[in-house]
Amino acid sequence: MSGKNKGNPKSDQSKLWMEEALLKLMATENYYDITIQEITDHAGLSRRSFYRNYSSKDEILEGSFYKIWLEYRAQIHKGADLSLPGIAKIFFTEMVKHRDFLTLVNRQHLLPFFLTKADELLPLAFYEVKGDKLALPKESIDYALSFSSGGFMHILIRWLNDDAQKSPEEMAEILRDFILMCNFSG
Repeated sequence: MSGKNKGNPKSDQSKLWMEEALLKLMATENYYDITIQEITDHAGLSRRSFYRNYSSKDEILEGSFYKIWLEYRAQIHKGADLSLPGIAKIFFTEMVKHRDFLTLVNRQHLLPFFLTKADELLPLAFYEVKGDKLALPKESIDYALSFSSGGFMHILIRWLNDDAQKSPEEMAEILRDFILMCNFSG
């Protein structure tokens, strides 16, 4: 996430306007065809304001994903049940809150941005919650976390493609049943 002008209220408002403008444009245009000029015109801001806050339009999405991540991470820290199904419930509870945004991003095939951020942030969150004294070597944990983030991203895409019909509880149950069927621990 861009650290430019972090904590500056005027900058924060400009970022919000640019995010809203980008999302509005994405509803009718291909993401890759949207220009910085279109974003700033729709936001009522100058290109200079854009470049004070961002290096590229990708950073707008990255910031949106980071906000979702922070909400998810906060719930993980509060979570009593950190089994894989428990984490699935927390994950989908947070994703439901951002369903419209995620549906739009998925329709544009941009969820790999989210996966890239998850791959960066998941290990940090995992070690915050679990600590660094674990039975498995760090390399094994890192591979398992990559597996987990990729799996959750694909489940998210499937869920969105199915119009997000299943509740977070149902998604957790699906994962629990699969783990039991495969006789995985969890």
